[in-house]
Amino acid sequence: MPFSLYADTNTGRFGGLEGRLWFMALLAVGCTLLLATATISASIEALRKAHAGAENMRQFTAIFDAANLISAERGPANRLMTASEADRSEARLKWHNFVGSTDAALAELERRDVPDEMIDDVRARLAAARGLITAIGQQRGQVRRYEEIHAAIDTMFAARDSYRRIIEWQSGEILRRDPELATIVVQGIAFSDLREYAGRLGSYLIAPMVAGTAITQQDMAASSTARGRLLEVWDLVGPRSALPVSDAIRVKRQEVEDTFMRQGLELIDEQMEIGSRSGRFSLDGGNLTQRYVALMQPLGEVRNIYLSEIVSEFETREQDALWALYSNGLTTAVLLTLVLGLVAAVQIYILRPLLRGAQAVIALADERPADLVSSPGEVREIRRLYGAIGILSQRLGERALLTRQLEILATTDGLTGLLNRRALEENTALAVDAAKYLILLDIDHFKSINDRYGHPFGDTVLRTVADLMRHSAGASGYVARFGGEEFAILLEKGSLAEAACMARKLRKAIGNCPLTAPDGERLTVTASFGVAAGADLTWNDILNHADAALYRAKDAGRNRVRVFRAPV
Repeated sequence: MPFSLYADTNTGRFGGLEGRLWFMALLAVGCTLLLATATISASIEALRKAHAGAENMRQFTAIFDAANLISAERGPANRLMTASEADRSEARLKWHNFVGSTDAALAELERRDVPDEMIDDVRARLAAARGLITAIGQQRGQVRRYEEIHAAIDTMFAARDSYRRIIEWQSGEILRRDPELATIVVQGIAFSDLREYAGRLGSYLIAPMVAGTAITQQDMAASSTARGRLLEVWDLVGPRSALPVSDAIRVKRQEVEDTFMRQGLELIDEQMEIGSRSGRFSLDGGNLTQRYVALMQPLGEVRNIYLSEIVSEFETREQDALWALYSNGLTTAVLLTLVLGLVAAVQIYILRPLLRGAQAVIALADERPADLVSSPGEVREIRRLYGAIGILSQRLGERALLTRQLEILATTDGLTGLLNRRALEENTALAVDAAKYLILLDIDHFKSINDRYGHPFGDTVLRTVADLMRHSAGASGYVARFGGEEFAILLEKGSLAEAACMARKLRKAIGNCPLTAPDGERLTVTASFGVAAGADLTWNDILNHADAALYRAKDAGRNRVRVFRAPV
């Protein structure tokens, strides 16, 4: 590009624009860094808090899973202590499976940094209770004593009571980290206590049932205490509670109300009433355990739903915070990229646009398209330059379009869309030794068609014949309207016999294409054809030969094809 292009426009504006763009770039860098520091720091803090909350809830859930397993272990333990010799093996297997689940849950707590001394105390009490249960499970039914079974159940209660220290410790840790979680902690403890106190109500009946003795005043008092605590907890999280719950918990809570709080407690009350009078219960320990555990199932389900929803909510918060960090990081990267792009703004918005403008002018001079697109943010001088080049390109395009339209009008018949006579004659500029064959066609009695049916219908006839000719010739020749009702087909390949064959097929096609006149009459149109070969002949010679053959066809009665034969 000539240097003068820059020299002529270098009036001090380049320096001013360059300084302005550099100032904007530096300002954008500073603002971006401040924004990035603030937003990313806030996102990191939000992610840290959300991750801590989610981890708290996962540990919270693990704590209550273990508590539930310790409470639930009493069910198969009671079945084993009340099982007959025939059912003892199956009962022992189910109990051992529960024992394995409880031990696995306690091992999980060790990996979650729960104080070892608390877990060791729970394990010691569980081991003592399991030893008593194992011994009772090996005895025959008639030698099992009330005191031994009662001691085993009390030891299981003691293990669960010891575990409550872990629940309280974990709750304190959670509240210390985030006091806003107090409602969640209270509800979690309440749902866990529901299962525990409900289970104790059934366990107080096991020893009297197995031993066949009346319920002692001590057991009745303990059962009454557990029942009172159960109802207090239910008031806290049951249908009468004002604490917010989801629809799933609301439905399951109503199921607890209908199933356990009515049928389950009625079952306990019924057996308590019977057992308080004598040791002759209407159910044995195994049947009571089976029925009562089934009625307690909604208690565990509502607890599981609650814990699952809490964990899901906090994991969603964690995921949202992570995505927010990604989004802020991506936004910062995009902004920094844009800032770096401003550093190259002088080259992009000043020098390169001038070079493109010069190339566009050269393209227009060479009659090539000028691919010149103005970009937002360009300086006024560049926009004016591009606007002037765009106007020039538009004017040149309009002129070229007008020229093409004039060329089309000069070479095309307006009615039929075929070439006109002038265009056909221009297409005869072939090599001297090229084979040329000319077919002339004249519609028979066309004047009478116009006179009888009118010129609009005559135009329809002309267009129909033109379509048939275009279809017959295809890409093998040029089809033109000579004027009036006369048409021509110029073939550059083939033989005279093939040209004559094409004319005969076209004559039949025209004759087999009846038209409906305006008055409804079915009209058959025919045409006469003259065919001539013109290799090494001038255009006038081949035209005269085809015209002579056409007149012979008309003299022979029309609707004929005649081929010009040179006299021998």
